[in-house]
Amino acid sequence: MSQTLDQSPSSSDPLRRRRIIADHDFHPWIRAEHLDDCFLFWLPVGGFPITHDEKKWVTEFLNHLALLLDQHRDLRCEIFMQYKCVGGDIANDFMKYRRKSFALMGLGRRPGASITALPTSEQLQDIVKNNKSFEIEEWVGDYSFWFIAKQPERQRELFLGLGGMTTIFLPPDPKTKAPPLPFTPALRAAHPAFQKFDVDATHEATYAMSDAFLDKSKALFGVGLEEEVQYEGLAFILPLLDSGHFFAAVPEQRAQWFDLFNVYVNESKTDRGIVLAFRESYDTILLEVLESMRSEGLTFPGDRR
Repeated sequence: MSQTLDQSPSSSDPLRRRRIIADHDFHPWIRAEHLDDCFLFWLPVGGFPITHDEKKWVTEFLNHLALLLDQHRDLRCEIFMQYKCVGGDIANDFMKYRRKSFALMGLGRRPGASITALPTSEQLQDIVKNNKSFEIEEWVGDYSFWFIAKQPERQRELFLGLGGMTTIFLPPDPKTKAPPLPFTPALRAAHPAFQKFDVDATHEATYAMSDAFLDKSKALFGVGLEEEVQYEGLAFILPLLDSGHFFAAVPEQRAQWFDLFNVYVNESKTDRGIVLAFRESYDTILLEVLESMRSEGLTFPGDRR
């Protein structure tokens, strides 16, 4: 992706305002060229896992972005983590956190990809007989966990920068708002259930399962998978999008993606960086976030401007 002095959509339509913005205003994000129907940005990193200083800046960026999108556009933040990226030393931390955070598993899908099939007995025998290395990633689908518990700061602290986190911003869904539990402080303090379990988190997770995102994501991104055995059991299907997917798609396809989410942020190993995309005029919010961070002395590592 390359830098560009570009024009935003036309002001005659709320979604197509025309605004000439120098690309350095978005620094360190680099804006893509030749995409008039959406905004696409790329933040290059040294690799995954990202460095401590890169993680610190990206964490602050997402904190600032989530705050302004909530305040000005009433958008909520939802965080997903790819299963393949939480192996090794991170696996234990992930499993411990998952038990407390009510993470729901679904499928992460790149455009047009099929569900990875499990190895047959013949393939397993061939691996053993010929002493071939068995790379589990080759046989496991791109499953993703949705953190139903709304703890974005903690989730970024634990898992941001590993190359598998996707953050989307959605409109509120009234069906997911859990009513207050009718328990007095005295009962909470005395009843053993409240000492052993996070009753409130369980209650909130139950209502989160009614989120319209679940069925809508399958309808939009599960096309072609309907006859797969696993399809019915999938709670959701999250698109895993690199910059190349945006360039390769036709405008109608990109519009369909933004029917599910308003703002999309994805750690992309293919791009060796982070992809940020949105269709509507959130560029002013992005500029406000970056200007606020600069005023706080928060600069991206290696930035000598």
